[in-house]
Amino acid sequence: MLLWSPSTHAQKKERLRLSAAYSKITDGPSYLDLRARARINKTNVNIANINLSVFYEVDGEEVELGELITDYEGKARYTLKGLGEIRPDSTGLYILGASFNGNDSLRRASRSVEFRDATITAGIKEVDSVSYISASLKDVKADSLIADAIIKVQVQRMFKPLIISEDLLMTDEAGSIMVPVPADIPGKDGILNMEVVIEDNDTYGTVKTVLEAPLGTPIVVDNTYNERTLWGTRANTPLFILFFTGVLIIGSWGLIIYLIINLFKIAKN
Repeated sequence: MLLWSPSTHAQKKERLRLSAAYSKITDGPSYLDLRARARINKTNVNIANINLSVFYEVDGEEVELGELITDYEGKARYTLKGLGEIRPDSTGLYILGASFNGNDSLRRASRSVEFRDATITAGIKEVDSVSYISASLKDVKADSLIADAIIKVQVQRMFKPLIISEDLLMTDEAGSIMVPVPADIPGKDGILNMEVVIEDNDTYGTVKTVLEAPLGTPIVVDNTYNERTLWGTRANTPLFILFFTGVLIIGSWGLIIYLIINLFKIAKN
């Protein structure tokens, strides 16, 4: 990974490229994810350790929210506890962005995103003994359901979510979807953390809701590690191994002692 710090570059000013993406967790925080990059010597590099000013814009006026410093990957995240911290315009449109004032090595730059507030409600339904995740997508300002939006249903996993919805699943005219949940997905105590997500929507950004669903197969914990097994702890070594090991050790030392005694007898003769 290429990394570049402005303090190490003394040539002409380079053009900074800022990218911004908005995401929201329903009934949770909202995020502005930023990344700073530049093309230097025909190579795209991450710009670390620069100050970015975060702002929102309403009626043509910018209101500063705070400052961030990019990390070694050129990334920074600003967190809003809720959209109540900023104001939309009269149509319900929010404008959130960040700016860089420039320095001896980099030019000034700014980037903003425009979005409307949306929320996802999700629940569990059972139809003909099959469990479904039911969800609807709503425009908060217009108080109307959103049709024809691409949406995903997935299960949280440690490294990568397990997507269970079909590709290009879209909300219907009522702004809703229903996705069957396979019965063989393992989960702790049978609980699955389901995510319903719209990603990088041109109007609403990324919106996610998380639902705990008792629809998984309980994970059976293997407790034989604490029993007398070959793969157990040293203190739980199987008895037959201890017995045969003891016999081999005693037999080996017995043979050695017998040979030593016979050597002494031969030496005396």
